[in-house]
Amino acid sequence: MKKMIIFSFLLILFFGCKKVKDNKFTPPENGIVTEEMAKRYVRVSIALTKIAEEEAVKLAELRKKYNISQGMSELSDSEYVKKNPEVAMAWKSLQEDWERKKDSVYKAMGMSEEEWDWIAGAIITRENKPIREFISKEFDRLMKEESSSEKK
Repeated sequence: MKKMIIFSFLLILFFGCKKVKDNKFTPPENGIVTEEMAKRYVRVSIALTKIAEEEAVKLAELRKKYNISQGMSELSDSEYVKKNPEVAMAWKSLQEDWERKKDSVYKAMGMSEEEWDWIAGAIITRENKPIREFISKEFDRLMKEESSSEKK
């Protein structure tokens, strides 16, 4: 579970959020994550992980095609970008693809990015320890369900 949260967090940081969004989510005053929120959080996390894995493949292909370093520092070098506009366009397209897919996951699952972010931060607090355990079990349950449905 910790790996899932860390992976999702790093992924969001890596691709970044380019859009400024209205924060429509209002956290509960008591700071407690409900079971219903936790279930949606798990479903969204699993879906985001899947699209992140797909995008990681595309990113590896982009890096290989254009011989970009692991850290991709070239893409923050204005001279490199100026001399290689096709690389900059390919990178921009990949980022836009990620944003579209990520936004569609949130919309389809009835959760805002702000709510997901709040839950990710809230579940590490002492008062949310019981829901943290619930999230771990729910994640395992859904992964088993998915695994058994893929075998059919």
